[in-house]
Amino acid sequence: MAGTGLFIGIFGLVFYLFILLLPIALLVALQVWMCKKGKWLGLVLPGISLVLSLILVSSMAAFTTVGGGSMRVADENGQVVQIEPEVIGEPQPVPGAMRNAVLVFLVTNIPTVVFGGIWLHYKGRRDTYEDLKRMRTEDLE
Repeated sequence: MAGTGLFIGIFGLVFYLFILLLPIALLVALQVWMCKKGKWLGLVLPGISLVLSLILVSSMAAFTTVGGGSMRVADENGQVVQIEPEVIGEPQPVPGAMRNAVLVFLVTNIPTVVFGGIWLHYKGRRDTYEDLKRMRTEDLE
């Protein structure tokens, strides 16, 4: 009986890895196809990835400040009888927020680096092919 649980666990792990890696493989295949189609078409996915990471980091920076709040006064039954705004002053950055923002920026730009590397690879191949083609036409003249 213990062997079947192990088999189901291994099968589940393989299944979840497949589900996780399939979209990544499809995006890489799409990037390769776009790079083969056009020189500038291959910059679409790295651009989208970069913009999404910048949006994530900027929204994270916007929401990681400590500002004022409100103080609730309750009676003995737990009912809120008064809400007083608590004035602290100017919002202050949370300690470590800059470090966290840099780490999030680096992690979310991993796809940008991968897609950009694929684009550079195919751009280099295309440039080499165009140089060879130009050299052949010069040799024929």
